[in-house]
Amino acid sequence: MIQTNTHSATQYLTGISVVEIGSRISVGVCGSLLAEAGADVFFVEPPEILTTNKWANRRLYASGKHCILADPGEKDDRETLTSLIHSADIVLLSSDVDPAPWQDLVSKCQGAAIFCDFTAFGKVGPMAGQPLDDALVQAMSGVAHTTGFADGPPVTLRVPLLEYSTGVYGASAIIAAIASRDQTGKNQTIDMALYDAGVNSLATFLPAHFGGKAPMRVGNQHAMCAPWNAFQASDGWLLLCSASNPPWQRLCNVMGVPQFADDPKFADLPGRMENRDEVNQIVQDWVGRHSVSQAVEILMAANIACGPILRMEDGDQDPNLRHRSMIRHVPDHSTPGDVRIPGAVLKAVSGDGRVPDFIPERDEAHSFVEDFIARNPGFSAEERSDGDMALPLKGVRVLEIGQYTTAPLSTKHLATLGAEVIKVEPPAGDAAREWLPHNGDLSYFFVMSNAGKTSIAVDLQSDEGQEIFTHLLESADIFLENLKPGSLARRGFDWEKISSINPRLIYCAISGFGADSAYEERPAFDTVVQAMAGLMNANSSQGTPLKAGVSACDFMGGEVGLFFVLTALRSRERTGKGDFLDLSMQDIAVWMTASLWNDEPDAVRQNQMLDCADGYICVAGAPEHLQAKIPQVQWNGLTRAQATAKLADSGLVSVPVQSIADMLDHPQTKARSLMQMHDGPDGLRWPLLGSPMVFSDLKLAIGDVIGQPQTVDADMRARLKIDG
Repeated sequence: MIQTNTHSATQYLTGISVVEIGSRISVGVCGSLLAEAGADVFFVEPPEILTTNKWANRRLYASGKHCILADPGEKDDRETLTSLIHSADIVLLSSDVDPAPWQDLVSKCQGAAIFCDFTAFGKVGPMAGQPLDDALVQAMSGVAHTTGFADGPPVTLRVPLLEYSTGVYGASAIIAAIASRDQTGKNQTIDMALYDAGVNSLATFLPAHFGGKAPMRVGNQHAMCAPWNAFQASDGWLLLCSASNPPWQRLCNVMGVPQFADDPKFADLPGRMENRDEVNQIVQDWVGRHSVSQAVEILMAANIACGPILRMEDGDQDPNLRHRSMIRHVPDHSTPGDVRIPGAVLKAVSGDGRVPDFIPERDEAHSFVEDFIARNPGFSAEERSDGDMALPLKGVRVLEIGQYTTAPLSTKHLATLGAEVIKVEPPAGDAAREWLPHNGDLSYFFVMSNAGKTSIAVDLQSDEGQEIFTHLLESADIFLENLKPGSLARRGFDWEKISSINPRLIYCAISGFGADSAYEERPAFDTVVQAMAGLMNANSSQGTPLKAGVSACDFMGGEVGLFFVLTALRSRERTGKGDFLDLSMQDIAVWMTASLWNDEPDAVRQNQMLDCADGYICVAGAPEHLQAKIPQVQWNGLTRAQATAKLADSGLVSVPVQSIADMLDHPQTKARSLMQMHDGPDGLRWPLLGSPMVFSDLKLAIGDVIGQPQTVDADMRARLKIDG
């Protein structure tokens, strides 16, 4: 077990200052991440008390920040804000929902800092400027189409997943923009869109489309495995996953029905998929006779992946969340009593993420702001002709031992920012290479997740493989992996050994429950983590916990890993020291549910689905509110376009729930270059996702299509510039 330093706070972004103006949740998320990494964040509030967007959770998003009140219509406040922006490094805004006076103020300060604008659709495309909320963008981007039960309507997630995803991507883009400014003397303007993040979240569904199928909703089940579902015990719910024949055989034994293990209907995966309803009933009959804790104990003893479906209000009782201090109670300076907020997402040897000790009052930091402005003259632009177009991570070497989604996602984005990424695979290759459907001899999913990388085959169980890996570590700046905790240590590469090989290395391990965990042996499928983080409970539909259709914990783990690796790399430039980062997908998922913890008014905006002749539309507003406003008509007799027009006549906002095919064909997707076709080394055409990070003066490199893993012979050693 790796012990992290829980007594000091990270200093990754010491000296970086942020002015947070925008109202979107993604702005609050981005500011909170930057604050956790050590930046000074000025939380600018309007004089009036608002209850929409991030203001519905003001206490959550204000925590850890310097809070000031300002009215851009007042001369003195306008001058103070202008000086603050000119003194800061970064400005966060959301131009599609922010009032005109704020936009006017910001437009007059362009170029004074790095500006990051969070909107629903970005600055480019036919949907640009439309201020839709998270749920409506889920509908437009295809995300809602993937969530819900097979025989029911699409479901929009109550957790604002796309706001969180966009906020994290935006934080990473900001660190890249700081690195670019260090090299070029120019401040970037960053264009972040919820829609772009939504499209990028669909990596597990897009391959089916390109393989000729129409991806659909499967509830809590898996599109390719059974049994894999939520089951109701005598006192709650649990999630059970079986991905192959051996777990099914063990499950039949513990359930006392060994005859089903060899029954021709259930013996292999195709049979279980064909008879999935019967399989689910067999498992439900057994689970229903046990309590959650009894069933989980029996299943875990048989090495069957499972977990209790945690209720958000019970997070304090989860052993691992307690162990990792992920739920905290802090005083609110505005009101009596404590507020429940998440702990530090970052656990690192050098110091955990910075966490707040209280919730500040409005305008509590007024005098601090005046002192800050007096002490900070701000950034002075210094244009340089050399290297203006260089990507910020040019010359940075990244090693990856990744499988499936999480670490591969982080390193894919590092490659788009200019890093050289070397993917170290076992001789048999990453298991994701076999995921169907294939294009030629390669998996669509694997290629989409690993563009821009060089793949090499290394047997870490051999002396030669360990020697090669040691030389690669010596040459690297960053190492990312998402193996089961302890896997590398058993090969002789624990943190102490790795840091002795390369003291400047940034080593980031992303796992389901953390390297320092109370759940050392628990399997960490995305769905299990969704269950054990409160995410499924938060998105319950008609009394049944419901997982996100997209692999929310997997891709958010990769996104958060990307951000903290970039901040740690920046810190290394100041300290000369490497670091070990221990990231838990459960921590990250719990952090995402925090906006639902404190019963804030208007914190959750529920939307209604209406079934039309050609699919569903999503209508903004809670169902009970809409019943009084929606005319009583037969929606299934109208097309989506006709229904949307009729609702608009009643002053209601609605959008079509787009399928994956609809989304790919939409002009907004094309205008944002979110799906690009590239030639592969096999002569085939491959679909690759465009980056959700868009810069004013940087063109990110999507990279070449990855091929088969290469042997590390003498030529490859020379190419990689490693000794031995």
